[in-house]
Amino acid sequence: MLDVTIRNANQKDLGQILKVEESWPEEGRATAEKFIARLKKFRQGFFVVEQRGRLVATVTACPMTYDPNNPREFKNWNQVTNDGFLDEIGEIEKYNALYIVSGVIDKNYRGKDLFDLAINREAELAKELKLRYVVAGAVIPGYKKYCDKHGEIPASEYALKRQDNHCIDPLLEMYRKIGFNVPDADHVVSDYYPDSASKDYAALTVRDLG
Repeated sequence: MLDVTIRNANQKDLGQILKVEESWPEEGRATAEKFIARLKKFRQGFFVVEQRGRLVATVTACPMTYDPNNPREFKNWNQVTNDGFLDEIGEIEKYNALYIVSGVIDKNYRGKDLFDLAINREAELAKELKLRYVVAGAVIPGYKKYCDKHGEIPASEYALKRQDNHCIDPLLEMYRKIGFNVPDADHVVSDYYPDSASKDYAALTVRDLG
Protein backbone atom coordinates (compact mmCIF):
# COMPACT_ATOMS: atom_id res chain seq x y z
CA MET A 1 0.00 0.00 0.00
CA LEU A 2 1.32 3.40 -0.99
CA ASP A 3 1.94 5.86 1.83
CA VAL A 4 -0.27 8.60 0.39
CA THR A 5 -3.11 10.85 1.47
CA ILE A 6 -6.03 11.75 -0.79
CA ARG A 7 -8.03 14.79 0.24
CA ASN A 8 -10.09 17.60 -1.20
CA ALA A 9 -8.06 20.45 -2.63
CA ASN A 10 -8.24 24.01 -1.38
CA GLN A 11 -7.00 27.31 -2.75
CA LYS A 12 -3.84 27.14 -0.61
CA ASP A 13 -2.79 24.16 -2.76
CA LEU A 14 -2.86 26.20 -5.96
CA GLY A 15 0.91 26.66 -6.28
CA GLN A 16 1.57 22.93 -5.92
CA ILE A 17 -1.36 22.07 -8.21
CA LEU A 18 0.16 24.25 -10.95
CA LYS A 19 3.54 22.59 -10.37
CA VAL A 20 2.01 19.13 -10.93
CA GLU A 21 0.22 20.49 -14.01
CA GLU A 22 3.66 21.16 -15.55
CA SER A 23 3.89 17.39 -16.12
CA TRP A 24 1.15 17.83 -18.74
CA PRO A 25 2.04 19.14 -22.24
CA GLU A 26 2.24 22.93 -22.13
CA GLU A 27 -0.50 23.55 -24.69
CA GLY A 28 -2.97 21.50 -22.64
CA ARG A 29 -2.25 22.82 -19.15
CA ALA A 30 -5.05 24.31 -17.10
CA THR A 31 -4.57 27.84 -15.79
CA ALA A 32 -4.87 29.00 -12.21
CA GLU A 33 -8.22 30.59 -13.12
CA LYS A 34 -9.59 27.24 -14.28
CA PHE A 35 -8.51 25.47 -11.11
CA ILE A 36 -10.04 28.22 -8.98
CA ALA A 37 -13.31 27.87 -10.93
CA ARG A 38 -13.32 24.12 -10.28
CA LEU A 39 -12.73 24.68 -6.58
CA LYS A 40 -15.60 27.16 -6.39
CA LYS A 41 -18.08 25.19 -8.46
CA PHE A 42 -17.46 21.62 -7.25
CA ARG A 43 -14.73 21.31 -4.65
CA GLN A 44 -16.19 17.92 -3.65
CA GLY A 45 -14.82 16.45 -6.85
CA PHE A 46 -11.38 18.09 -6.73
CA PHE A 47 -8.85 15.80 -5.04
CA VAL A 48 -5.12 16.02 -4.49
CA VAL A 49 -2.80 13.13 -3.69
CA GLU A 50 0.04 13.80 -1.25
CA GLN A 51 3.06 11.69 -0.40
CA ARG A 52 5.03 12.73 2.66
CA GLY A 53 3.67 16.27 2.42
CA ARG A 54 4.37 16.68 -1.29
CA LEU A 55 1.48 17.04 -3.71
CA VAL A 56 2.06 14.45 -6.46
CA ALA A 57 -1.24 14.14 -8.34
CA THR A 58 -4.56 15.87 -8.93
CA VAL A 59 -7.93 14.72 -10.23
CA THR A 60 -11.05 16.80 -10.83
CA ALA A 61 -14.60 15.77 -11.64
CA CYS A 62 -18.08 17.25 -11.88
CA PRO A 63 -21.67 15.94 -12.03
CA MET A 64 -23.17 15.26 -15.46
CA THR A 65 -26.20 13.66 -17.03
CA TYR A 66 -25.12 10.63 -19.06
CA ASP A 67 -27.42 8.74 -21.42
CA PRO A 68 -25.88 5.36 -22.35
CA ASN A 69 -27.98 5.36 -25.53
CA ASN A 70 -26.89 8.82 -26.65
CA PRO A 71 -23.20 9.27 -25.74
CA ARG A 72 -22.66 11.63 -28.69
CA GLU A 73 -24.02 14.42 -26.49
CA PHE A 74 -20.46 14.38 -25.13
CA LYS A 75 -19.23 16.11 -28.29
CA ASN A 76 -15.83 17.29 -27.09
CA TRP A 77 -13.97 18.08 -23.89
CA ASN A 78 -14.41 21.85 -24.19
CA GLN A 79 -18.17 21.55 -24.57
CA VAL A 80 -18.52 19.06 -21.71
CA THR A 81 -16.39 21.05 -19.26
CA ASN A 82 -17.12 24.63 -20.37
CA ASP A 83 -13.50 24.88 -21.55
CA GLY A 84 -12.31 23.55 -18.20
CA PHE A 85 -14.15 26.15 -16.11
CA LEU A 86 -17.18 23.86 -15.49
CA ASP A 87 -20.81 24.87 -15.74
CA GLU A 88 -22.71 25.97 -12.67
CA ILE A 89 -23.69 22.89 -10.66
CA GLY A 90 -27.36 22.47 -9.76
CA GLU A 91 -29.02 20.13 -7.29
CA ILE A 92 -27.16 16.82 -7.33
CA GLU A 93 -30.45 14.94 -7.85
CA LYS A 94 -30.52 16.33 -11.40
CA TYR A 95 -27.52 14.22 -12.39
CA ASN A 96 -26.72 10.52 -12.74
CA ALA A 97 -22.97 10.56 -13.40
CA LEU A 98 -19.64 11.96 -12.29
CA TYR A 99 -17.43 13.04 -15.19
CA ILE A 100 -13.63 12.99 -14.84
CA VAL A 101 -12.56 16.47 -15.98
CA SER A 102 -8.81 15.99 -15.63
CA GLY A 103 -6.15 13.96 -13.91
CA VAL A 104 -2.43 14.66 -13.76
CA ILE A 105 0.35 12.75 -12.04
CA ASP A 106 3.76 14.30 -11.39
CA LYS A 107 6.06 12.79 -14.02
CA ASN A 108 8.42 11.62 -11.26
CA TYR A 109 5.66 9.56 -9.59
CA ARG A 110 4.08 7.74 -12.53
CA GLY A 111 3.78 3.97 -12.40
CA LYS A 112 3.08 4.01 -8.66
CA ASP A 113 -0.66 3.14 -8.74
CA LEU A 114 -1.61 6.78 -8.16
CA PHE A 115 -3.95 6.66 -11.18
CA ASP A 116 -5.98 3.83 -9.64
CA LEU A 117 -6.16 5.53 -6.25
CA ALA A 118 -7.25 8.90 -7.65
CA ILE A 119 -9.91 7.57 -10.03
CA ASN A 120 -11.25 5.14 -7.44
CA ARG A 121 -11.65 8.05 -5.02
CA GLU A 122 -13.88 9.75 -7.58
CA ALA A 123 -15.88 6.52 -7.87
CA GLU A 124 -16.30 6.51 -4.09
CA LEU A 125 -17.60 10.07 -4.27
CA ALA A 126 -20.08 9.09 -6.98
CA LYS A 127 -21.40 6.34 -4.69
CA GLU A 128 -21.65 8.78 -1.79
CA LEU A 129 -23.69 11.12 -4.00
CA LYS A 130 -25.87 8.20 -5.19
CA LEU A 131 -24.80 8.67 -8.82
CA ARG A 132 -24.89 5.58 -11.02
CA TYR A 133 -22.00 6.21 -13.41
CA VAL A 134 -18.46 7.52 -13.58
CA VAL A 135 -17.53 8.66 -17.09
CA ALA A 136 -14.14 9.65 -18.49
CA GLY A 137 -13.35 11.01 -21.94
CA ALA A 138 -10.07 9.14 -22.32
CA VAL A 139 -7.61 9.84 -25.12
CA ILE A 140 -6.35 6.71 -26.88
CA PRO A 141 -2.60 7.34 -26.99
CA GLY A 142 -1.66 4.10 -28.71
CA TYR A 143 -3.91 4.67 -31.75
CA LYS A 144 -1.51 6.42 -34.15
CA LYS A 145 1.33 4.06 -33.32
CA TYR A 146 -0.93 1.06 -33.91
CA CYS A 147 -2.04 2.39 -37.32
CA ASP A 148 1.54 3.18 -38.31
CA LYS A 149 2.53 -0.40 -37.55
CA HIS A 150 -0.54 -2.38 -38.68
CA GLY A 151 -2.34 -0.12 -41.13
CA GLU A 152 -5.29 2.22 -40.71
CA ILE A 153 -8.33 1.00 -38.80
CA PRO A 154 -11.27 3.04 -37.43
CA ALA A 155 -10.69 4.53 -33.98
CA SER A 156 -13.81 2.75 -32.73
CA GLU A 157 -12.39 -0.62 -33.79
CA TYR A 158 -9.07 0.18 -32.12
CA ALA A 159 -10.69 1.29 -28.85
CA LEU A 160 -12.71 -1.92 -28.60
CA LYS A 161 -9.85 -4.21 -29.64
CA ARG A 162 -8.65 -6.77 -27.08
CA GLN A 163 -5.63 -9.01 -26.68
CA ASP A 164 -5.97 -11.75 -24.06
CA ASN A 165 -9.02 -9.81 -22.81
CA HIS A 166 -6.90 -6.70 -22.24
CA CYS A 167 -7.41 -3.39 -24.06
CA ILE A 168 -4.62 -2.84 -26.55
CA ASP A 169 -4.64 0.87 -25.74
CA PRO A 170 -2.54 1.55 -22.61
CA LEU A 171 -4.80 4.20 -21.08
CA LEU A 172 -8.02 2.28 -21.75
CA GLU A 173 -6.38 -0.75 -20.15
CA MET A 174 -5.62 1.29 -17.03
CA TYR A 175 -9.29 2.20 -16.83
CA ARG A 176 -10.43 -1.37 -17.58
CA LYS A 177 -8.44 -2.70 -14.63
CA ILE A 178 -10.49 -0.54 -12.26
CA GLY A 179 -13.90 -1.41 -13.64
CA PHE A 180 -14.38 0.89 -16.64
CA ASN A 181 -15.23 -0.12 -20.19
CA VAL A 182 -16.06 1.46 -23.56
CA PRO A 183 -19.62 0.20 -24.12
CA ASP A 184 -19.73 0.38 -27.93
CA ALA A 185 -18.45 2.16 -31.03
CA ASP A 186 -20.73 5.15 -30.44
CA HIS A 187 -18.66 5.93 -27.34
CA VAL A 188 -15.61 6.71 -29.49
CA VAL A 189 -15.69 10.39 -30.46
CA SER A 190 -13.69 12.25 -33.12
CA ASP A 191 -12.19 15.69 -32.42
CA TYR A 192 -12.81 15.21 -28.71
CA TYR A 193 -9.47 16.48 -27.44
CA PRO A 194 -6.35 17.63 -29.30
CA ASP A 195 -3.84 14.79 -28.99
CA SER A 196 -1.72 13.76 -31.97
CA ALA A 197 -1.02 10.26 -30.62
CA SER A 198 -4.79 9.69 -30.47
CA LYS A 199 -5.47 11.47 -33.77
CA ASP A 200 -7.73 13.72 -31.69
CA TYR A 201 -10.08 10.84 -30.82
CA ALA A 202 -11.18 9.88 -27.34
CA ALA A 203 -13.24 7.03 -25.92
CA LEU A 204 -15.95 7.57 -23.35
CA THR A 205 -15.10 4.88 -20.85
CA VAL A 206 -17.75 4.18 -18.23
CA ARG A 207 -17.96 2.55 -14.82
CA ASP A 208 -21.49 1.48 -13.93
CA LEU A 209 -21.98 1.60 -10.16
CA GLY A 210 -25.59 0.39 -10.35
